[in-house]
Amino acid sequence: MAVYDLRKAQKGVSGQKIVSMGANNIDLEKRVSSIESKLDTLLTLLKKEANNDKTRLKPVSGNDGGV
Repeated sequence: MAVYDLRKAQKGVSGQKIVSMGANNIDLEKRVSSIESKLDTLLTLLKKEANNDKTRLKPVSGNDGGV
């Protein structure tokens, strides 16, 4: 069983990448911009899907056949 000394800084034991927030802000700004772009795309797709749900036909009977 592994023993961790919680008084010391951990070094990515969970497999996560440790990223310095220090000197090079240009790379950080590019990464944030890329993430914002991806989020905008996801939001656009979710809005389209919500609009499709409004126009989608609903089952008429009480038994919708598991739809």
